[in-house]
Amino acid sequence: MDHNNTCMVSVYCSVYNHKKYISQCLDSLVNQNTNFSYEIIVKDDASTDGTSDIVRAYHQKYPDKIVPLILSENHFQRGLGMVAFAKVYGMARGKYMAMCEGDDFWTDPDKLQTQVDFMESHPEYSLCGHAAYYAEENGNLMTDKFFRLEKESGDLSMEEIINSWSMATSSLLYRKSCRPEVVFPFQGNCINSDYATMVYLGLKGKVYYLDRLMSAYRICSNGSISQKMKTDNEYLKKRRLEFTEMLDRINEYTGGRYSDIITRRKRKTLFELYLKLGDKEEVKKYKDVYRTVSFKTKIRYILCVYFHPIYGFIDNAYQSKKR
Repeated sequence: MDHNNTCMVSVYCSVYNHKKYISQCLDSLVNQNTNFSYEIIVKDDASTDGTSDIVRAYHQKYPDKIVPLILSENHFQRGLGMVAFAKVYGMARGKYMAMCEGDDFWTDPDKLQTQVDFMESHPEYSLCGHAAYYAEENGNLMTDKFFRLEKESGDLSMEEIINSWSMATSSLLYRKSCRPEVVFPFQGNCINSDYATMVYLGLKGKVYYLDRLMSAYRICSNGSISQKMKTDNEYLKKRRLEFTEMLDRINEYTGGRYSDIITRRKRKTLFELYLKLGDKEEVKKYKDVYRTVSFKTKIRYILCVYFHPIYGFIDNAYQSKKR
C-alpha cells in the first residue's frame, strides 16, 4: 500500500478465533463502492484457530486495502486491549474511523460512501451510525429482529446515547480529529468500548443516526463475550458491575450534567443483572425500574420475587427458547 496516498477512512476490524466468520466480514469490507481510498486494519489478537492465516491471505489478495496487525500474544486476556488499540490508532491514516468486529459484517456496499458523504457535508458532527440487522450464527439475516432505534434518521441527544446501546459497533463511523485521547478518561477496566465511544464522541460534537440497515450484528457467535455473558453468571456480574462503575465515572467526567439519566441507566442495568441472576433480595431494591419495563419483564420480576423456588427453572426455559 502506498502510504503517501490520501486515505479517507481507516476501518478497524478486531478479530480473535473468528475462522468461521472472518471471510464474510472481510468480503463485506473490501467490496465497498467508494470514490475515495480507504484501508482496513485487521488486528488479530493471537488467534489459535487459523484466523491469522486467513487474514494474511486477504492481505495478499488485497494489499492496497488490508493492513494486518497479527499479535503474538493475546492482549485482551492480559488486560491490555487498549494497548493493542493504541497501536491500531497510531497506524490509522484515515480522516475517519469505522468499526467492524470480525464476527460481524456490513450488508450495504454503499455504507461507507453514505456515511462519509454525510460527515463531509456536516463538519459539526463527530459521529454517525445507523440501523443494523441481527444475524444468526450462520450469517443469515434475521427478519423479525433489528438493532434499530424507534425513530427516523436524525440527531441523537446525549440522553438518548446514555440511556441505551443506541447503535451497533459495526455501524459507527467517527471523525478521528474528535478523538484526541486514545483511551477514554472514564473507561477504566470496562470492556464496553463501543458504548464509551458513543458517549465520548457525543460530548465532542453532534451525533447522527441513519435509519438505514447497512450492517449486521451476529448473535451467539462461538467464543464471543456476549455469548459468555449469557452462559456464565459470574462473568456477567463482573462485566455489568464494571459497566455501572464506568457510568459513575462518566457522571464525574461530565460534572453531573447528566446525573439523572445516568442514575436511571445504572439502576436499570442492576435491575436486569439481578433479575437474570435470580437474586430476589437485590432485585427488590429496584422497584422504581419495575414500573418502566415491558410486560414480559414484569412477569419475570413477579416470578423471581414471589415464586423464587421455581424461578430459575422457568427463566432458564424461557431464555433457551428465546435463543
